[in-house]
Amino acid sequence: MVIGNNVRLRNEPTRIRLATVPQGAIILGDEVSLNTGVHIFSAARIDVGGWSRIGDNVAMFDTSFHPVHEGRSVRPRPITIGRNVWIGRNAIILPGVSIGDHSVVAAGSVVFDDIPARQVWRGNPAAFVKHVRATDDFRRS
Repeated sequence: MVIGNNVRLRNEPTRIRLATVPQGAIILGDEVSLNTGVHIFSAARIDVGGWSRIGDNVAMFDTSFHPVHEGRSVRPRPITIGRNVWIGRNAIILPGVSIGDHSVVAAGSVVFDDIPARQVWRGNPAAFVKHVRATDDFRRS
């Protein structure tokens, strides 16, 4: 686990849960903010870019934990969250997802497909809503 400078963890009223298996990795960039109840589990690698904001009860799992089909193994796939990304309350980020810089995931969304930079997505399954106007150096406060 790697935690950048000035990472903010809001651990009350519900604890944040960060866990990995021995080969997993969680990397939190500088100025990342995790709100109450966030649950991140890595069996491969989860990168959260600097200045990203992760809302209450967001879940990120880079593995499905159990095989779906008999005779098949579990295949962990890394998750990459870009810089200055905002993920709303109760969103779920599934294995293999990449979210581009400055994008926004609306509350309650389930993301199983990549989200390009500077886009807003919402829903279950998450779908494109609109573009985000942001310069490269924009940082959410």
